[in-house]
Amino acid sequence: MRFMKPKAQFTRQQQLNSKPMRAVEGQWTDTADGGGKLQVAIRQARGGVGKWLGMPSERQKTYEFDALGKFVWQLCDGESSVSQISRKLAKEFKITERESQVATEKFLTTLVGKGLIVAAVPKENA
Repeated sequence: MRFMKPKAQFTRQQQLNSKPMRAVEGQWTDTADGGGKLQVAIRQARGGVGKWLGMPSERQKTYEFDALGKFVWQLCDGESSVSQISRKLAKEFKITERESQVATEKFLTTLVGKGLIVAAVPKENA
């Protein structure tokens, strides 16, 4: 599992006990297919290339989620651990625990890479 910062060295159990939480706020819109869209403001760095090119200082970026992604996103509340999210996903979508675990970890890694979530390791597990 690689959704932690690369510098951090955590055991597998610590990663599964970590509690992902949203790092951005935005406007959520449900879609007809059971997923959703998240629109977030993106601010460019002061004096960056975007300013030089005449781009607005604040732009919007939209992320699209399918039904599974929406389910996981909603559980990234800082309260649910990765293993809890994975178990809930398996139960809700009637998939195996292994399928759920792989999908959850891969999706969380993607969300961290995009800067949408962070994963907090509880003190007792750090």
